[in-house]
Amino acid sequence: MCDSFGVDKAELRQRMLQVRELVGDHLLRSVELWAAVAELVEYATADSVMAFVGTKGEPDTDPLFARIERDGKRLLLPRVEGDELVVGDGAGPRSVSRFGISEPTGPAVPVGEVGFVIVPGLAFTTDGRRLGYGRGYYDRFLPRLPAGVAYVGVCFREQLVDTMPFDPTHDVRVQRVISA
Repeated sequence: MCDSFGVDKAELRQRMLQVRELVGDHLLRSVELWAAVAELVEYATADSVMAFVGTKGEPDTDPLFARIERDGKRLLLPRVEGDELVVGDGAGPRSVSRFGISEPTGPAVPVGEVGFVIVPGLAFTTDGRRLGYGRGYYDRFLPRLPAGVAYVGVCFREQLVDTMPFDPTHDVRVQRVISA
């Protein structure tokens, strides 16, 4: 775990981008990460899973998508519309967004159809604090989920930090952090 005492969010983002680039055995550890997620009761009982398309050093999500399909679950993916995340069908057509991320292009899926959410991040604390890319999309999205929908953060072990700046009026903690 990385000590981040006295570090601001911008500095921590830069450091964690560098840390993430140094992760070895990326594919193997991604597969381990998704196996750990699949062991969660919340995953097992969900009919649909909202994930993300891994890019730029994030965990490889292709093995996750294969697992979701094999488990008979519906894959949902986010797309950015304005300042909000919108849920789309992961099996439908996709295009590359202005952020360089593959996003679903079909009709929006009602947030009430989301059964479980896997949240990316640059860094996490073990108590669920999350550092994203700084635009607050997940911080605005997660409170819109129906009561009882679980959401977990995922990362490589190197992305776990002891502390990070946290503003409880804007920042939303994930319910659990899974790392590999």
